[in-house]
Amino acid sequence: MKKIIALSFLVFSFAFAQAQLTLTSGSFPNVGDVFIGHNDSLTSTLTPGPSGASQSWNFAALHNHYLDTTSVVTVASTPNGAAFPTSNLAGVQGAGAGYVYMNKTATECDFIGVSGSMMGSGILNIHYTTPMIVAKSGITYNSNYNFVNSFLLMVSGADVGQSAIDSARIHSDTYVKKVVDGWGTVTSPFGAFPCLRIMEKDSAVQVIDVKIPFVGWQLAFINQTSVNVNYSFVDDSKISPIVQLNMDSTSSTVRNASYRDSWYAGINESVTPSLFTVYPNPNSGTDIHLLVGGLPADRYLIQLFDLSGKQLNSGSYSVNKTTVTDVNWSSLNLADGSYFAVISRRNQILQRLKFEVVK
Repeated sequence: MKKIIALSFLVFSFAFAQAQLTLTSGSFPNVGDVFIGHNDSLTSTLTPGPSGASQSWNFAALHNHYLDTTSVVTVASTPNGAAFPTSNLAGVQGAGAGYVYMNKTATECDFIGVSGSMMGSGILNIHYTTPMIVAKSGITYNSNYNFVNSFLLMVSGADVGQSAIDSARIHSDTYVKKVVDGWGTVTSPFGAFPCLRIMEKDSAVQVIDVKIPFVGWQLAFINQTSVNVNYSFVDDSKISPIVQLNMDSTSSTVRNASYRDSWYAGINESVTPSLFTVYPNPNSGTDIHLLVGGLPADRYLIQLFDLSGKQLNSGSYSVNKTTVTDVNWSSLNLADGSYFAVISRRNQILQRLKFEVVK
């Protein structure tokens, strides 16, 4: 009997140790990563579920109303990278609508600024005077940490659509508290995953001053938002949450939800091409043939990226199991270097292929 009890205790201890995760720097982003988030905006019936150990959270019924895509690239490949000299990674949102600048170390990944057209005129570069901590290594159940994310932005009156003022000064402080309040298994539309749950509370204060001609600087208003609560279900495969719930201002209703694509969640797709290759490889850059086959009859998206993550070409092609599709990129005249071809179907990336161009 004692042996049975001892054995049961060992099995339980092993399962307990296996279920609890510890986040490491292995989840931090790298150049070439592509993050695809599916968003559900009809989530009033959702609840974040309980906190605590060995929980099960089921969000398999989430909808895919729209996509958010971010590609990780080198800072030098972005148009405003020089404005963020302490950044060592950048993220491109969508088709270049905006850029986020990061500083990644061995133990932490921070957002240090953003760049883009945010007020309808021109490009604005926002530098965080204190960074936003996106991920830390060593985080596990019951871990917690706090930080303040701040920025100071100077804009002209024209930038904010106010011709009567000379300029405006926006000072923003967001107080963030993160607590790992649970561990267990989360289910998204792409499957079930062991995870930690992080509860995040944000409280933001914005002070806006305006400079009026012949008057000088005047306090326009102070805006203190109510506390917002977000729940992120995370693992150590990628920095993006498996599922994320954003609560409303009362923290009682889920305002919107998102879940990440299976390609970077580490799932082996059941649908993969039996043939996906570049001929010849290495390539001259002027006679590129991408051969694809062995897939269920359908239309597939094939994209071409350089090593920085910049998309160079994209097209939709019919592929089936019985024939070989020859995608001809010979008109691109690529320069020396490494490139990635990516094939996907219905927003799910099936396979990546790296090839070289040598002149």
